Amino acid sequence: MGIFGIPTKKELEALTKEIESLKANLPQYERWQLETAGAEKFNLPDPSVYGNQADLYRKLSWVLLAVDLTAAAGALTPFEVKRILSGKEPKDIPNHEFELLLSRPNELDSRYEFLYATIAFFKLTGNAYWWLNKKDEYSVPDEMWFIPSQMIIPVPDEHMYLKGYMYYPGNGREIFLEPHQIVHFKRFNPFSRFIGLSAIEAVAMVANGDLGMQEWNTRLFKENNARLPGVLTFEQMIADPQWAKIKDDTREAAKKRELLMLRGVGQGGVQWLQNSISQREMEFLDGRRANKEEIMTTIAPGSYTMLSENATQANSVVGRASFNELSVYPMHVMMSEKITNSILPLYGGRPLIGMFEDIRVTDKDLELREQDAFERTHTLKEIREEWYGDDPLGDERDDLLPSQITQTSGQPEPEPTTNPLNNVQPVTPMQEQPDTQPNEADAREPMKADLARWQRKAMKRIGQAVPFDSDVIPYPVRERIEKGLPACKTELDVRGLFSMDYSKMKPSTQEGAESIRMLAEAINKAVR
Repeated sequence: MGIFGIPTKKELEALTKEIESLKANLPQYERWQLETAGAEKFNLPDPSVYGNQADLYRKLSWVLLAVDLTAAAGALTPFEVKRILSGKEPKDIPNHEFELLLSRPNELDSRYEFLYATIAFFKLTGNAYWWLNKKDEYSVPDEMWFIPSQMIIPVPDEHMYLKGYMYYPGNGREIFLEPHQIVHFKRFNPFSRFIGLSAIEAVAMVANGDLGMQEWNTRLFKENNARLPGVLTFEQMIADPQWAKIKDDTREAAKKRELLMLRGVGQGGVQWLQNSISQREMEFLDGRRANKEEIMTTIAPGSYTMLSENATQANSVVGRASFNELSVYPMHVMMSEKITNSILPLYGGRPLIGMFEDIRVTDKDLELREQDAFERTHTLKEIREEWYGDDPLGDERDDLLPSQITQTSGQPEPEPTTNPLNNVQPVTPMQEQPDTQPNEADAREPMKADLARWQRKAMKRIGQAVPFDSDVIPYPVRERIEKGLPACKTELDVRGLFSMDYSKMKPSTQEGAESIRMLAEAINKAVR
C-alpha cells in the first residue's frame, strides 16, 4: 500500500485485472433478463404460503396419501452415476462418490428420509431445496441437507439475475446463502422464473371444501349426537322470564346430549321443524369420494385408480403403471437432470450423468418379441450391447448370429496334428503294403474339423477369399477352395464348394497321380 494506506498505481491495476477476471467468469445475462429479475424481486410470495400448503399434509388424508405414495416410491428407487461414452451407452461407475454421499447425506438423515422429504416438499409446495456443505464453489459437497420450502426464498437481482437465497431460521433473523450452495428443484410456474407453482393451489378450493365437510360431519356426531339441526316453533308469544328459562334448558340438554324436555311452554305446545336435508339427500359420501379422486389424481396421477375400492385386478395394474409413468418417472427425470447439471460436474473427469432406475412398467411379452426379431439380423455382440449393456465375449461368437452358434463355438482350436498321408513311405517289392484303412480313418477327423472350421469362417464373408492355414488339408484342395470362394454368392455356394468331389481333380506337375487319388479318397470320405 502507498502512503496513508492509499493503493499504488500498480496495486490498482492488479485489482482492476482481478475484478475484470471475476466479471468474465460470471454468467452473462441480457438486459431483458436482468430487468425481469429486478421487477420480480418485489413480487415473490411470502414463504409462509408454502407452510400453509405443506400443512395440508397434516390435515387432509387425501393429500397425505397422494404425497406419501409418490415420495415413498421415489425414495426407494436406486440411483446410479454413469460415465458418458462417445457413441455408446453410459457406463455405470460402481460406488461413485456421489452415490456414497447420497447413501448418507448428513449425520441426521438416511438416504430414504432425505429423498422422501425432497419429493414431499416438491409435491406440496412446488419447490424443494438442498443445501450443499462445501468449502467453495468448485469443491465437491461433504454433506447435503434439505431445507423446508417455507424457510427459504430466492433473491432475484437486476445486476446478477439470481443473487442468492434468503434463509429464515424462525427466530426473526435472515441468513443469506450463495447460489452455489443451493440446489433448487421447482415446478413450472407461468408467473415466475425463480420459484415453482404448487399443485395444491389447483385443488385448494376442493381441499378447503373437504376440510369443511369433515368438520361438519365430526361436529354432527360429536356434539349433536347425530341429530340434525332444526327449529323449535311456539304457537304463542312467551313472556321473557319463561323464554330465557326455555333457552337455558335447551342449551343444557343439547350439551348433555339428552332427550330434549321442555316445561312451561304455554298453550299450544311446541313443534319441531327440521332445518336441513339429510346426509343421504346431500350425497355426502359421494361428495367426499369425488374430492378424494380429484385431489389424488391432481397430485399423483394413477394413485386413485390403483387404490380404488371398486378397482379390479386389471384396473389396479393399469393404475399402478400409470402412477409409475406419470407421477414417479417424471420426478426422477427432473431430479436426475438437476443433479447432473448442478452437482456431478464438480467431480471432474469425463462427463457424468445421474440416473434413477427406470420405474416404468414395460410389456414383457412385447419386449421379448422385439428382442427375438432383433436377434435374427444382429450378431451376439450387438445383442449384448443393445439389450444388456454387456461387453463382447472376445471370441468368434461375437461375430455370429445366435442361430449360427453351436456347442463348439468359441472353444479354442485344437493343436494341429500331422497328417499320416503326408508321411506315406514308398512301397518296396520286398515289403507288403500295410493296411491303411485305420490310418485313413484317423486322418479324416482332423481334416473334417479343419474343413468345417474353414467353412464357418467363409460363411461369414461370402464372396471373399478367406485364407486358412492347415497342415492336414492337401495343397491342391486348399488351392481349389481358395480360388472358388470369391465366386460364391450365397451360403449354398459355399457349402457346395466344400462338399464337391475332389477325386476328379487332375494331377499337377507337383503332385503325382497316385498321391492325388489317395488324398481325394480321404478328403471325400471326410467331407461326406
